[in-house]
Amino acid sequence: MNKNFSAKITEFFIENKITVLLILFSIGFGIIAILFTPRQYNPQIIVPAANVIVRFPGASADQVKNLVTKPLERKMWQIPGVKHVYSISMNSQSIVTVEFHVNASRDKSLVDLYNKVFSNLNEIPKGAMRPLIKPIDVNHVPILNITLWSKKYGGGYLTAVAGRILDRLDAVHGTGVTFLNGARYKQLNVYLNPVEMAAYNVSPLMIAQELKGTNIDLPAGFLQNNDKKTFLTAGGYFHRVSSVKNFIISVFNGRPVYLKDVAAVKYSYRPLNSLSEIGFGKYYGEINFKDKIIAGAKGIYPAVTIAIAKRRGKNAVTVVDNVLRDFHSIVKNDMPNGVHYTITRNDGKKANNAVNKLLFHLIISIAIVIALLLIILGWREAFIVAFTIPLMLFLTLGIAFIFHQTLNRITLFALILSLGLLVDNAIVVIDNIERVFSRQRNILPAYAVDAVNEIGNPNFFATLAVIASFIPMLFVTGMMGPYMRPIPFNVPIAMIVSLFVALTIVPWFYLKLMANEKGMALLHKKEKKKENKDIKKGLYGKILTPLLLNRKKRLIFISAIIFLFIAAMALPVLKIVKFKMLPVANANTFLITINTKPGSSFEKTNLVTLNVINYLKRIKQVKNYVATVGTPSVIDFSGLLRGSNFRNASWFSEIRVNLISKDKRTVSSHQLALNILPVVHLIGKKYGATIKVLESPPGPPVKATIVAEIYGSNYKEQERLSKTVESTMKKTRGVTDVNSSYKKPIRKVMLIIRRRKASLLGISSEEVARSVYLLNNGMTVGTIHRKGHLHQEDIYLRMPDSFKTDINSLSSIWIYAPYANRLVPLNSVVKIKHGYLRNMIYERDLKPVVYVYGKVIKRSPMYANLDLFLHFLKHPLPAGYSIRWGGEWHLTLKVFAQLGAAMGIAILLIYILLVGYTGSFLLPVILMGAIPLEMIGIMPGFAVIGTYFTATSMIGAIALSGIVIRNSLLLIEFINDRKKEGYNIEDALVEAGAMRARPIIITALAVIFGSVILVTDPVWNGLAWALIFGMLASTALTLVVIPILYYMIEGRRWHKEEIHDNL
Repeated sequence: MNKNFSAKITEFFIENKITVLLILFSIGFGIIAILFTPRQYNPQIIVPAANVIVRFPGASADQVKNLVTKPLERKMWQIPGVKHVYSISMNSQSIVTVEFHVNASRDKSLVDLYNKVFSNLNEIPKGAMRPLIKPIDVNHVPILNITLWSKKYGGGYLTAVAGRILDRLDAVHGTGVTFLNGARYKQLNVYLNPVEMAAYNVSPLMIAQELKGTNIDLPAGFLQNNDKKTFLTAGGYFHRVSSVKNFIISVFNGRPVYLKDVAAVKYSYRPLNSLSEIGFGKYYGEINFKDKIIAGAKGIYPAVTIAIAKRRGKNAVTVVDNVLRDFHSIVKNDMPNGVHYTITRNDGKKANNAVNKLLFHLIISIAIVIALLLIILGWREAFIVAFTIPLMLFLTLGIAFIFHQTLNRITLFALILSLGLLVDNAIVVIDNIERVFSRQRNILPAYAVDAVNEIGNPNFFATLAVIASFIPMLFVTGMMGPYMRPIPFNVPIAMIVSLFVALTIVPWFYLKLMANEKGMALLHKKEKKKENKDIKKGLYGKILTPLLLNRKKRLIFISAIIFLFIAAMALPVLKIVKFKMLPVANANTFLITINTKPGSSFEKTNLVTLNVINYLKRIKQVKNYVATVGTPSVIDFSGLLRGSNFRNASWFSEIRVNLISKDKRTVSSHQLALNILPVVHLIGKKYGATIKVLESPPGPPVKATIVAEIYGSNYKEQERLSKTVESTMKKTRGVTDVNSSYKKPIRKVMLIIRRRKASLLGISSEEVARSVYLLNNGMTVGTIHRKGHLHQEDIYLRMPDSFKTDINSLSSIWIYAPYANRLVPLNSVVKIKHGYLRNMIYERDLKPVVYVYGKVIKRSPMYANLDLFLHFLKHPLPAGYSIRWGGEWHLTLKVFAQLGAAMGIAILLIYILLVGYTGSFLLPVILMGAIPLEMIGIMPGFAVIGTYFTATSMIGAIALSGIVIRNSLLLIEFINDRKKEGYNIEDALVEAGAMRARPIIITALAVIFGSVILVTDPVWNGLAWALIFGMLASTALTLVVIPILYYMIEGRRWHKEEIHDNL
C-alpha cells in the first residue's frame, strides 16, 4: 500500500522513543510560555501618532490656520505611511495631529515626522515659536495609579511626598513614563503692589528685567596657573527667600529700593488653577494606610496621583507587582502619618485576573469536552484526548511566545474557540484506528499506520480548509485588525499543532493503552454493537433512504432548506436580528466629563463638579472617584485617541469613577452609567454645562458613537449647519449627549496702542503687551536654587487677584516711560476695544471640518446613524456642503464589510483547495453546500434570544465555515471509499453517513459544550451563540443535505459506471 505523508509521519513516531521526548518538550515549552509571555488585558494596538504644536503669540485663529497650520499640514500629508492629518487652529496656537497607519513602525514614523518638520522650519512664519513634537504612544498610558490623599494635609504636602516616592519607584525595572497628576508645586510668589511701585517710580517690567539679569551663574572658563587649572564661574543664583526679598531693584531719592518695598514675597504654592480630589462611595474597600482600613472616609480630600506606565514589551503584571512591592516597603518605613493611599488603577491586576479567569474557563471547557467524550467514546478514548488537549495548547502557546505574542483575553478566547476543532483531529484518528483494528481483528502498529493512511489526505485537506477560513481575518485593517489578530494567528497554529499531535502522539498513546487482550476484547464488543445496529437499521437510514429514493420528497426537502435559508437571511433585513459592533462590556470604571461654557471660571466648574460628586457619594456600587478640575484625569487608551490631554482649561473637569468589583455587584457598569445619565444631565442643565458619561469601550475606541463631519467651502456656514445637524441628532431616538466642536465665541477686550503718544514717551508696543501679560497672567523670571529640592521652584511675578477682576483694574496700572523718565498710567497710552475671540478652526486631511458628536443609548448606534443618514438623504445640506459619518457607525460598517470579505475570500480559498484535492469543479460545490446551513441556525437563534449580531458573532460564522467543510470532506471521502468497494450509491451514502455521524456529532457537541463557557462573557457571547446555533443546524442538516446533493449531482454518473462495470 502506498503511504501518504500523514501515514509516513505516524509510522516514524508510533514506535519511536522520540515521541516521549516530544511529550516532555511540549509540556515544558507550554509552561515556559505561560510563565514568561507578557500578560495584557487586550492586545496592544500600535497606532503611531504625534502632535506638532506651534505657538504663534498674538495671531488670530485665521492667521494661525493660514500661516502655520496649512503649511504644516501639507508637509505632513507628504510623509509615507500617514493615514490622517487632523488640526486645530486657535488664537496664538496650532496643533497638528499626524496619525500613521495601524502597525506602522513607530520609530520610523516618528523619525520621518521629525525630519519633515525640522527640514522645513523656513516655512514657519516670523514670530512663531519652534515646533514642539509630542508623540502619542500607547506605552505612555499608565498601568498603575496610586492616589495619595489626606484629611490632614493639602495638595502641596502630598505633592512633596508623592515626588519622593516617585523618585524611588522610577528605579523599578520595566517602568516607563511616570508623572504626578494633580500636583501642586511650590514657588516664590512675588505679589506686586501697584501703589508702592508708583511711589518708588518702578514698573513691573523693570523688576522682571532686574531679577532676570541678576539670577544667573555662567561658566567663564579656566584660570591657568603653571600646571594647574581652576574652574571659573561668574554671577550668582538666589538660594534663599531672604536674598530675593532684600534684592535691590532700583534707587529712589538716593536710597535703595528693595523688592520687599514694592511687593509681598511669599514662598508658597503656584496659583490654584487646577484641583485634584478623591472621594468614596458607600463601599470603603482599598482605603489603605500601612495595610489598614481607614474608617469614616466619607468626605472629599486633596489628592495627588502617582501614574506609572510600563516600557514597551514589558509584562504589565510583573511591572505592577514590582512597583507595588517597593511601594509597600516605602509605606511601611517612610510614609508620613496622616497620608493615605488608594490604588485607583491597576491594569496589571486587571490583566492578570482576566487571563487567569479565562485560563480557568479554558480548563472548565476542557473538562466539559472530556466528560462528553467519556460518555460517548469510553474512558480510554476520552483519556487519550484528555491527555493530548493540554499538549496541543502548550505547543500553541509556545509558538505564540516565540512570535512575541502576548497572553491576553483575545488569545485565550481564540484557544477556547479552537477547542472543539482541536479534538476533532484526534477523534477522527482514534475512530478510524478503532475501525481498522476491528476489521483486522488485531492491534498492531502497522494497522494504525494503515488507519491513518485511509483518512490522512482528507484529514489534512480538512485541516487546511479550517485554516483557510481564518487566514483572511489577518488582513482586517484599522484598529480592529490588531485587536482581533490573535484569533487568525492562534487558531491556524492550533489546527496545525492538533493535526501533528493527532498523527504522532495519538496513535502512539492508543497503542500503549489498547495493545493487550482487554483492548482487543473491547474492540470486538464495540464492533458487535455496531453490527447489531446495522441489522436493526438505525434512525439515520430511515431518514435518508426515502429522500434518496423518492424524487418528490427530495425536491420538497431541498426546497424547504432553501426557503429556511432565505427566511434566515431576511431576519437582519427585517431588523428582527440587529447588528452592532460589540456589546458594552461590564467594566469596573467609567469617566464623567464636565464642560462648562468656554471662558467659565475655575470656581464655577468646581461647583458643578461638586454637585455631581454629591450624587456619586450616594451610589452604593461606587468604590471611589478622583475628580480633576482644570486639568485632565490620568489618561487611558480611549482618552489618548480622543485627545483628552488637551483638556487644560478652567472650564474642563473630569471625574474618574471606580466601581466595586463586578463579582460583588448585580448591576452592570453600563446600567449604572444609564442610571447616572439623567441626573447628571439635570445638573448640567442647571449650570449650563455639558456633562457626559464615557464608558470603557469593549474594543478599539472611537471619538463618539456617532460623529458627523461637516465639510464645505465656508467655515462660518459649516458652523451654522452644525446647529441643524445637532438639532436633528437630538430628535433621533436613542441619541443623547449631543454637542459639537462649534462653541459660542468668548468675549475679548483689546488694548490698542496709541502709537503716537506711546512713541513720544519711548514706550514700545512690546513693552505694553508684556506688561499687560505679566500683570494679568504673571511671569516666571527665574528660579530659586534651594538645596535638596526635586522640582524646579520658580520666582513668579504676579498681581493680587483684586487687580484682575475687570479691565478698569488693569488700566490703572503704571508703566515706565523712558523719554519722560517717569511712570505713566497704562490707560493713557492705550484705548479699549471690545470684541469676541474667534472659534477654533478644525481640519481633517487638509479640509475644514466641523464635528457634531452624539452618544447612543438603549439602541444600536448603527440604526440611530442609519436614521440620521436617511434623514439627510431626504433633506440634504446646501450644495457644496456634505456630511461624512464617523464614529462607531463607520467602524461597524468597515469591520462587517471586511469580515464579510474575509468570509468570501475564505470560501474561495476553500473552493480552490477542494478543487485541487478532488480534481473536480462540481464536487467542491456539493461540499460547500454545508456553509449556508449554518445561517439557518445562527440567524433564527439570535432572533429567539433577542441579542445583537456582533463582530464576534461574525467570527463565529467564519469559524463554522471551515468546520462544516471539514465534516463534508470526510463524509465525501467515505462515500468514495464505498464506491471503490462496489456499493450502489444509495447504500454507499447511507453507510458513509452512518459511519461519519458519530465523529461529526462528537465534534459538534465538543464545539457546542466547549463554547458554553463564553456565553457568560458580555462581549464574546456573540461568538459562542453563533457557534452553538450554527453547529446545531449545520450538524443536523449536513448529514442529510450533503448526501442528497451528492445523489442529485453524481447519482446518474454513478449508475452509468455501475452498468458499465457489470457489462
